[in-house]
Amino acid sequence: MLELLFLLLPVAAAYGWFMGRNSTKHKELKGRASITRNLSSGLNFLLTDQEDKAIEQLLELLDIEAATIETYLALATLFRRKGDWDKAIRIHEKLHHLKLPKPQAQQIQFELAKDYYSAGLYDRAENLLVSLVKSTKLAEPALKQLFSIFISTQEWHKAELYSQAVMATRSNALHIAMANMLIEADKVKKIATSASIISIADHYPQAIRPKYELGLLALANNDLTTAKAALLHIVQLKPQWSAELLPLLLQCQFEKDEWYQLLSGLANKKRNITAIAMLSDWLVEQGSTFAAEQLLLDQVQQQPSIRLFQKLLQVRQQQSALAAESLSSIEGLVQAYLDKKVLFSCRNCGFKTRNQYWICPSCQQWETVEPISGIDGR
Repeated sequence: MLELLFLLLPVAAAYGWFMGRNSTKHKELKGRASITRNLSSGLNFLLTDQEDKAIEQLLELLDIEAATIETYLALATLFRRKGDWDKAIRIHEKLHHLKLPKPQAQQIQFELAKDYYSAGLYDRAENLLVSLVKSTKLAEPALKQLFSIFISTQEWHKAELYSQAVMATRSNALHIAMANMLIEADKVKKIATSASIISIADHYPQAIRPKYELGLLALANNDLTTAKAALLHIVQLKPQWSAELLPLLLQCQFEKDEWYQLLSGLANKKRNITAIAMLSDWLVEQGSTFAAEQLLLDQVQQQPSIRLFQKLLQVRQQQSALAAESLSSIEGLVQAYLDKKVLFSCRNCGFKTRNQYWICPSCQQWETVEPISGIDGR
């Protein structure tokens, strides 16, 4: 009898193991079926425009199944794009409280900060972003989002707290943004001096505004040497700004040949419309009206331009008193046409305007709004 009992024990153990395994599988299958039902129910609520019920149903699944995080992130992003920031916040806040790997947790924290920013909760967004600045992977996007907050609140002075973090990046956009916000902070404090502006220009050479502000300040103080050097630096770096800078440079002291070389260089090498027009004026002043007319004719043939055509009309009016009256009426029509044209365009988003902005009102990028080129350009 004992021998039979010992023979049956392995059979009983195998049977117990088999039944236990089947029981575990049954529980897993039952759990997965429950998750599937809840997920299907949540998606059904979404499809029937019952978003609040859908979110409640889907958020309950987070406690059961954390493997579908990417799905929830996509859903929250969809809500944020639609302007449903409260729904995006609820999803991201729930995700933020889960115990997840550090890279995933930081990404969710960043997404939640963007939700808060979109909803106008700038303090909450800033608190989340500050810690992310120390993250290698998210440092740049976190800094850009922080700067967006400072732009919205006009708390320019806060940018200086992140100067070292910006210097550690290779982002031109961040360097240019930092330079501009430091300039704005000085303007608010009314402490802008040549020394402070030069310091900003030296630290952030990618930005043109510090040199521009230095040039204006130097002109106001009758420091023509400093003004000339600062404005010439911009012209060489960004010749498309000649339309704004050449009239300022005209106030500085130039030798006759030096001014001619500057204008001819911009006219011949860069095909700058303003430089060509000012060069024709210079030739007229030197008594070479025919040379000025020939210059304009050649340039208009090579590079059609409404503004150069207008300048050609002006030169011809000076040559002929008989033609002056008829040409004057044509010039008036041309001027009326030009008065309606935009002068600046954002190279980032395409925003167009007649006014100069250091920050684009549309995409909020610094120093992207530049003088336009083309047939109506300057």
